Amino acid sequence: MPFLGRQFGATLDPGRLDELGGEDDALDVYRNLHSAVLRHGFVVVRDQRFTDTALMALGRQFGAIEERVIKYSTIGPSVKPQPSLWHHHSNCNGSLDDWLLYYTPAVPEHGGSTELFDSVAWFELLSEADKQWARQQQVRHDFSPVAHAGIPPIAEPAWHPMVTQRITPEGVQEALYLGGHAVELADGSVIAEGTLAQPLVRILALARTPGLRQLHEARPHDLLIWDLKAVAHRGHPWSSQSLRVIHEVVVREIKS
Repeated sequence: MPFLGRQFGATLDPGRLDELGGEDDALDVYRNLHSAVLRHGFVVVRDQRFTDTALMALGRQFGAIEERVIKYSTIGPSVKPQPSLWHHHSNCNGSLDDWLLYYTPAVPEHGGSTELFDSVAWFELLSEADKQWARQQQVRHDFSPVAHAGIPPIAEPAWHPMVTQRITPEGVQEALYLGGHAVELADGSVIAEGTLAQPLVRILALARTPGLRQLHEARPHDLLIWDLKAVAHRGHPWSSQSLRVIHEVVVREIKS
């Protein structure tokens, strides 16, 4: 739904991305996808069929990628009684990657969905004073609770700005980089202890605002592409003995 002047998320129908025709037509499709992710935060493209080679080739159309496909599969019932906290990263190594290609060859018939959270709209809800405070903050992020696919957590959790910026056709886009992996502020405040500066208390309360999140009910062979700096996500559990398979390609830095 439209929220604060922006439609969060879009579904596109460019056809099979691994079977694009002429070079000019293919470039138009890639440009449209690129523009849609910048404008909407994430896009959904249904009914795809990707080999590893094709999925990585698609990722390279948008920028420099991590040269592998991250794969994991889980047979339910999933062990999480509740959805995990929103988080921004897929590879959990502490770097600020740009985009994620998230392809689901198999999903449970019920559950196992992905919830997307609009960190751009979250930032726009802040007062001007709280926006300025957030821009000045550094936050330590511990990704070990969301590490997967055999990737070990980093020894020294990373520090990142609380506010990310991206240049878009509409101007500078700012987002709160403050997912469930954020543990400590540079002033020594520990988020889990709850003894927080008042601006952060107000910011976290606004995360509960209706309209900031959207649940994607995945179908087999869906492709999601989303901006890791502007969109947080979390997975939902499922109760059946169903298989969920996810293939991911990380775009380290998108092309301008």
